[in-house]
Amino acid sequence: MPTPFDATTKELVRFQPEDWLALLGLPPEPCELVDTDLATVSTEADRLIQVNSTPPYLVHIEFQAGHDGHAVPVRMLRYNVLADAQTSLSVLSYVILLRPEADSPALTGAVERLRPNGSRYLAFEYGVIRLWKLPVANILRGGLATLPLALLCDLSATTAENVVSSMATRIETEARVESKRKLWASTYLLAGVRYAPQIAGKLLEKAVAEMKESMTYQKILADGREEGIAQGVALGERRFFLKMATRRLGEPDAATLAKIEQASAITIEQWGDALDQVETWAELVKA
Repeated sequence: MPTPFDATTKELVRFQPEDWLALLGLPPEPCELVDTDLATVSTEADRLIQVNSTPPYLVHIEFQAGHDGHAVPVRMLRYNVLADAQTSLSVLSYVILLRPEADSPALTGAVERLRPNGSRYLAFEYGVIRLWKLPVANILRGGLATLPLALLCDLSATTAENVVSSMATRIETEARVESKRKLWASTYLLAGVRYAPQIAGKLLEKAVAEMKESMTYQKILADGREEGIAQGVALGERRFFLKMATRRLGEPDAATLAKIEQASAITIEQWGDALDQVETWAELVKA
């Protein structure tokens, strides 16, 4: 299922595909987006970049905001094989995790299958990038297309306000008018992964006017992405609630995380109100 941020991340890859090579640790080369018919399996699988090196190869990027750890490795393998079959090019696959709640022990970067005798008959590797562990400086000095990811990175050495200021400097000096609007719109929408809407709005208040004028933003709305934005807001509120609750109750187990993932915004708000009245996760999220 497409994530609430699917249209945004897809647009950023289309914007300047060569910028994503640096984020993935790949050598700079001329790039172009490839439109292959992987939509028969899922619309999420169309972020394919052809790198025109010698020889050429493909880069497949998958973005993950929700906890779907056990399904992701198999999905990465399936998309990799499909892209290979349709293009006859080597395919490098990467999953970019947008927030800690998307992580899982299953995301090892490898898929193996064994014969009954224990010998391996299949080995597939894919890259895993956990944005919250990536120093924000890496993004701030990278390409413009990856700049909207900055607020989701490791900010331990700086502040969100400083990050936005650094972004503004680059966007104002390097981007054209419509690109500025596109980048700020994407930044605002992706900020919902980590921040409640009030916080995101405060951080990006100077960019709101640009965002509302963005053709990308208007297209997202026209395509029915109001629902996606609402889901993004819910993700931000859930992230904030989980952070506060973990400070009080400790790390939740997998079953509790799954329950939080499925909870409505109203339920999250009720749990937040009850947080100072309980001592355990079980008490807080009881049915």
